[in-house]
Amino acid sequence: MRNIIFRRRFWVLLHRWVGVFILLFIVIAGLTGSAIAFWRAADQWLNPAWYLVDVGDDPQLLKTLSEQVLQTYPTAKVHGIILAKDNTSSVIFYLAGEPTGIDEVFINPYTGQILGGRDIDRTSLARSHLMPFLYRLHYSLGLGSFGKYLLGVVTVLWLVVTLIGIWLAWPKKNKWQKVLSIKYTAGSSRLLFDLHRSFGLIFSVLFLLILWTGLWWNMDVVIRPVITSIFPVTPTFHLASKAVSQVGNGFNKAVEAALEVRPDSEAYYLRNHSEKGFYTVYLREKGSAGPYGNIFVFVGLDGTILHVDEPQNNLSGDSYAAWQLPLHTGQFLGISGRIIWMVTGFIPLLLTITGVALWLRKVRLQNLKRNIN
Repeated sequence: MRNIIFRRRFWVLLHRWVGVFILLFIVIAGLTGSAIAFWRAADQWLNPAWYLVDVGDDPQLLKTLSEQVLQTYPTAKVHGIILAKDNTSSVIFYLAGEPTGIDEVFINPYTGQILGGRDIDRTSLARSHLMPFLYRLHYSLGLGSFGKYLLGVVTVLWLVVTLIGIWLAWPKKNKWQKVLSIKYTAGSSRLLFDLHRSFGLIFSVLFLLILWTGLWWNMDVVIRPVITSIFPVTPTFHLASKAVSQVGNGFNKAVEAALEVRPDSEAYYLRNHSEKGFYTVYLREKGSAGPYGNIFVFVGLDGTILHVDEPQNNLSGDSYAAWQLPLHTGQFLGISGRIIWMVTGFIPLLLTITGVALWLRKVRLQNLKRNIN
């Protein structure tokens, strides 16, 4: 009996002290995760003049818009374009090599007017930079590669704390009503304990899912080689010959060619690999798990279709990789999933408050007993 108590006491202490060590990190990750659950919608609300345009005549060619952007930023190179999602949306250009640091530019597709630009790596709480800053805070604490891998270690510890918490809270003889109920009239200590146990157990499945998928990015140097050694993946596309890619017909031709392959989809993003002789067009299927596109069409500079990656041709490793973002963000359940995941981001704060309060109360009682004795 003593050994059983000791073992349980050991896991309680491990759960507590590891939790104390990572509590600041998990609160930041949780709250920023909630804040960016609707990243683009929130950014548009903060900066409507960048995103919304009046409907005009036919939109200008992407090549023309690109020339306008490069006229304003002559030393930059366009490496990607988010296409207008409807006739009231701006086009977003992503740049590289601009000395001022500007790497995201919004432009009116009808008039070619530059609506705004920003350095998405800038640390600022201004409305123009808030959402990119919160995004970087979420996955790297704003500390670059060091912060990214630090959060990867924290994620592993968080997984351990969660699994220990599940074991400690698991009801004896499956008395779930008891462990999931909250007694509001039994005193503050019992209330804190019930809140900590019930909400921790209720959201533990989501925690495990979010944490495991988070390792895909924060511990990629370990996780991805392991996954690709277990599950087969499609080799990265490389242009075998540039003979078909010498004539540049522009971005529009690439998008049009891609949509001819899958006319039932919509184009979301164009990646510019012109130095390698091709473009990549991201197509989004209606009802797809993620909003960023799940079909990738590789198009030569002359408009020739070079290769198509689509879900039905995915190997098991490709499917595993493709599901990481929808599972991590709740996008696979649509709007309702993103709302549930957004609420989940506040639970670490609740668990931290209740857990620390219980610990401090216990320390205070121990000190009081020691003084009495």
